[in-house]
Amino acid sequence: MARSALSLSAVLTDQRTEVVSIAVDEEAEASRHSWWASFEARLFDLQALAQTSPEPATPQLYELGAWAEEHGAHTLACLAWLEAGRLGHEQAIGGLSASAGRVDGSLGRLLRAVAHAFSTDDLQALITAAREALIFGAVVLCAQLSGEARKRAVASGNAAATKEARILLGRSRRVLDFDADGKRFHANLGELEHSIITGIVEGRTSAEIGEELHLSARTVEWHLGRLYRRVHVANRQELREVVTEWLKS
Repeated sequence: MARSALSLSAVLTDQRTEVVSIAVDEEAEASRHSWWASFEARLFDLQALAQTSPEPATPQLYELGAWAEEHGAHTLACLAWLEAGRLGHEQAIGGLSASAGRVDGSLGRLLRAVAHAFSTDDLQALITAAREALIFGAVVLCAQLSGEARKRAVASGNAAATKEARILLGRSRRVLDFDADGKRFHANLGELEHSIITGIVEGRTSAEIGEELHLSARTVEWHLGRLYRRVHVANRQELREVVTEWLKS
């Protein structure tokens, strides 16, 4: 299961990773849960396959969910069907809609929101599902859902939905870019970027920041543009809000 999870993470992050070996002290405990571990490993493998070859992966994800459902593992079935449904498998969407109500807690709320989003063309339902994914901590799923929502919103000319989807996409990408590898935010920035961000947080103009750094205002704006893209924000206010929140944590 660890090898499969690391394989999936490598596909999602475009990073090379070492396989971690997990020692099991009690064989009886391992055998008791071996069916669950096998399911998880298979799910990770199919998720990784879906990133490059969705056509063969999609029906296999559906069948994996159907197997789990037959054994009464409704939560596991929903996890497999969520992935297949995201790839457009109609039977998986139907299965997810039928079984999500059997899952309790915040995961159940997320699954129900996603099932509703997959079952309708309602743009707001897709945004709601992305928001639930972010609240739950499923940042990869949030990035996928909000990315699709932004694409639809732009195509329909819905400015408000475009902004909402963009904010969710930016937040999920920030977690992936700055939190997933365990590094602090400041470790990902150069000295000049630190200085510019400090000036932004303190409310200084580009000209004032440039004067302090012996740069033109235009050069500061150029560096700001690069920062916006790196941190996935659109303007100074969003950058200030994001950095202030990171500094608190």
